[in-house]
Amino acid sequence: MTASPRPDALDPLDPAALSGARLGDGEVALVGGGPGALDLITVRGLALLRQADVVVVDRLGPRDLADMLGEGVEVIEVGKAPGRHSLPQRAIGELLVRTASAGHRVVRLKGGDPFVLGRGGEEVLACRAAGIPVQVVPGVTSAIAGPAAGDVPLTHRGTAVAAHIVNAHGDLGPADLAALADPGTTTVLMMGVEWLPRLVSQALLSGIDPHTPVAIVQEATLPGQREARGTLGTIVEVARREGIASPAVIVVGRTAAAGFLAPHEEPGPSHGSGREAVEPGPAAPGAPEVPSAPYLIACAHGTRSREGRDVVRALMMRVREQLPDVPLREAYVDVQSPDLVDVVRSLAPPRGEIRTRESEGIAAAVVVPLLLSTGIHVGHDIADAVAGRDAVAAAPMGPDRRLAEVMGQRLQEAGARAGDAVVMAAAGTRDPAGQAMAEEMAALLSEHLERPVTLAHIAAASPSVPEAVAAARAEGRRVALANYLLAPGYFHGLLEHAGADVLAGPLGDHPLVAEVVVDRYQAVLGA
Repeated sequence: MTASPRPDALDPLDPAALSGARLGDGEVALVGGGPGALDLITVRGLALLRQADVVVVDRLGPRDLADMLGEGVEVIEVGKAPGRHSLPQRAIGELLVRTASAGHRVVRLKGGDPFVLGRGGEEVLACRAAGIPVQVVPGVTSAIAGPAAGDVPLTHRGTAVAAHIVNAHGDLGPADLAALADPGTTTVLMMGVEWLPRLVSQALLSGIDPHTPVAIVQEATLPGQREARGTLGTIVEVARREGIASPAVIVVGRTAAAGFLAPHEEPGPSHGSGREAVEPGPAAPGAPEVPSAPYLIACAHGTRSREGRDVVRALMMRVREQLPDVPLREAYVDVQSPDLVDVVRSLAPPRGEIRTRESEGIAAAVVVPLLLSTGIHVGHDIADAVAGRDAVAAAPMGPDRRLAEVMGQRLQEAGARAGDAVVMAAAGTRDPAGQAMAEEMAALLSEHLERPVTLAHIAAASPSVPEAVAAARAEGRRVALANYLLAPGYFHGLLEHAGADVLAGPLGDHPLVAEVVVDRYQAVLGA
């Protein structure tokens, strides 16, 4: 039997009966619309929405609510999609100011909560700088609602006592990696599905336990909601197989394990009340442990190029697959973090102290330069990093016949022809030994291609690449530029303007390149 409402009961369909919020002419309200389901907007937010003349709505906001407000309400779309913005953020602020200045009552309807990775603060500042009254209505953020809708508690007594929310568009920072390593913290990665392989590779290369549970909740609270579960070591393949796409929230931590909230026949997690009740887990990123083999610290130069970072990490992950029993860590000498010196210090104790692998008579860590020749980074930065530590440095990657084979493949992929003049572009160094290595590499490439190869340098030595290209073209031939760089970045960008007819891609993520890295590591161990 259905109970009838009391005569004096509030009408649940009339938010004004529950909220005294008011929106005046020429005022703006930033309203958090919730994670997606229409009925997860707050009563206050709905009350203000029903008073609006103009609604400025996001792609991930509850757009259908705006469509229900009647023909007299103007709805303006400013939604952002991955890699595509309908309006820049500054223009959105200007739109709010302009519309309110015209005397309209304006609601800025945002997905989730305006102040949780929603850039709401920037819109408040824009309004207040123009003297526009503005109020903020909190919303149910998908950082909390997404995991909850997928049966993933962010905190659970005795298991997870903290939550860490990350904008997962870029690299993970030190605080993010520390949260991932802390067994008592649940990490929520927002807007990260497109970048999942990048996030996973960085976490694994920083020493995060590959068995850490991961859950992904797609379209949380909406009819199309679906979940995928795995571990840090398997989730990329799981997401690919399941066809997971944005919008989705990624949750990493113990509570993300499949069936965490299901009844357990065996004793469940401890029910302590504080962090001290959490069982020990993986150490913080880079913390010393007792590995099955010496650490392999893969040390690259570092780049601001997003594509370049991805290529280098993909190569490191390929090395990791070839050496499954070797703990692998990433490090850089410039631009990127983690810094090589910090990584070496965290893994290799000072020489003379008790060594983690003293009985085997080998070092605790081997630094393998992901650099193609000797120079200041190999001769000084890497040498200084291992000096006085229980660590040794391997030889640089080049010269090596396998790298010549890869350059040959890249030339072929770029469309080089048999009659083209070939110029090999090396980064360049003032170090005579490094220059000699580049010359040897050019000779190996010439041998592999069975035709002459001219060596040119991007910086620090001559001839320059444009000079060598111009000289080859003067002979009336097409010029193909062999790319003796590891990954895209600043130097690769310079090659695009060197005037060659064909520009090959960098060595990149290739099985033979990974094989060279493995050999450099094993050579130090005498294998």
